[in-house]
Amino acid sequence: MKFLSARDFHPLVFLGLLLVMATALPTSQVRRGDFTEDTTPNRPVYTTSQQVGGLVTYVLREIYELRKELCNNNPGCMDNDYVLLENNLELPVIQINDGCLQTGYNWEICLLKITSGLLDYQIYLEFVTNNVQDNKKDKARVIQSTIKTLSQIFKQEVKGPDKIVTPSPTSKAILMEKLESQKEWPRTKTIKLILKALEEFLEVTMRSTRQN
Repeated sequence: MKFLSARDFHPLVFLGLLLVMATALPTSQVRRGDFTEDTTPNRPVYTTSQQVGGLVTYVLREIYELRKELCNNNPGCMDNDYVLLENNLELPVIQINDGCLQTGYNWEICLLKITSGLLDYQIYLEFVTNNVQDNKKDKARVIQSTIKTLSQIFKQEVKGPDKIVTPSPTSKAILMEKLESQKEWPRTKTIKLILKALEEFLEVTMRSTRQN
């Protein structure tokens, strides 16, 4: 049987499929640790590892393409912008004590970090979507919605959802005000920084889920 890949679909069509997958996936199908499949008769069976791998691979490609478009296909720009702009945005970053790296790997701790980080990124991605040019908004919306879908999938795996740290409405409003207060030139730099940081966050996420 031939499986279609993400590149076979228009981004918005594929996004629709992602949302169907997320909403169709009951909590009982997502098991912590070994990603046990649900075997209920007459119900589609998805494994979390398969879903996450496909979604992360897809959104990483979309992020890379959007970054390339923002840099007018200049490879040097894609590397230098991240270095030149001072990171004072407190973007979610996976560090050694978060349990996601090979040293000190702990899936339960890592899962909390990934879930909380993806939730935090949603406000940054709202800023990105609001501030990219119109011809790039569709791609930005797809990235934003896919990250939301991923956060929902990971959230179902967390043992004790009350442990998940979610940004409060007040903190989200303050952050958005801070982002929107920038002048046009720094806004473009900030968008590139957000996308690069998210790309690195997802790359670590991919590696950590493969270890589990």
